[in-house]
Amino acid sequence: MKLKILIVALILVSISSAQEYHRKEKKDYKDIELKEIVMLISSNFERLEREYLTKLSYRDYNRAKSILIDSYNLLNSIPLNDEHYDELPLPISRSDFNGLIESVKNEGFDSDKLSVISIASDYHYFLVEQVLDLMDLFVMSDSKLEVIKMTYPNIIDKNNNFRLISAFTFSTDKDEVKKIISSYPGN
Repeated sequence: MKLKILIVALILVSISSAQEYHRKEKKDYKDIELKEIVMLISSNFERLEREYLTKLSYRDYNRAKSILIDSYNLLNSIPLNDEHYDELPLPISRSDFNGLIESVKNEGFDSDKLSVISIASDYHYFLVEQVLDLMDLFVMSDSKLEVIKMTYPNIIDKNNNFRLISAFTFSTDKDEVKKIISSYPGN
């Protein structure tokens, strides 16, 4: 158990060190619960895989992928003894989300794409990063706003809402996102 915690701590330190190298600002993670840290690390791993692993050579990609899979397995083996953990929803799995993305891409019209997302949002929870990926499947801001309207009740990392606002260029769209967010209790 102590070894697993030590390994996770080392992973956290290496990830945060890499992030701090590229960023001057430092985030304060002191008040974040363990389950939230695990979710953030998982999100960082997915982003690392999506944005950087694909740019490696075939040999380096296989090595990095192996390390990433081992890290995922270690992360998933951490027992989260939070008594409320079982009550909290988990985001849609990566394989289910990839399937959702493909289903949306296979639709020809925005209205059909939005219907697929609407059905998925009835049964799944999302991370802000995933909602941003869904929004990227649309060109028009009206459709992107619809994605937020459909998925927002099921976003589990609402502390990242600012990223939804930042995804838009025009202030009218940003204001609309703020309205959507503020229309839900607790915001």
